[in-house]
Amino acid sequence: MKMKSKFLGITALALACGITFSGEVSAQTATSKKAAVAQQDTTSNSVTQWQQELLGQYANVNALTATNLRQAYITLLESARAKQNEWNDQEWKKVQAVMNKLDAKKNSLNKQLGADDKAKIKVLQGELRALEGKGDIED
Repeated sequence: MKMKSKFLGITALALACGITFSGEVSAQTATSKKAAVAQQDTTSNSVTQWQQELLGQYANVNALTATNLRQAYITLLESARAKQNEWNDQEWKKVQAVMNKLDAKKNSLNKQLGADDKAKIKVLQGELRALEGKGDIED
């Protein structure tokens, strides 16, 4: 009987510690999630600002069509050429995030794009990646 009582006592103690520990983990996880959401909001707002700056009249990526998508890539590349020497790694990540949005739009419009547009966009994507790589080499 003593053995059973001792076992139950240890089990109760372990459960109590476990519950306290899991409560702390939950609180820490909630704090971490809030921080991640705040960071994501800041990054998202920052990318949206960059999107406006880099794409100008084509900043509303959701409104792009097969007709003007190519010009959006051209505008992005022209902006990157003009400011490439001023950007650090964080800024290039924002540029990459904007390009990723354009790429996602391109993928959704792929069937509507002509072969010429597809080829030109591919070249523009490569040139933008080359500019980014050039910055890495110079660093």
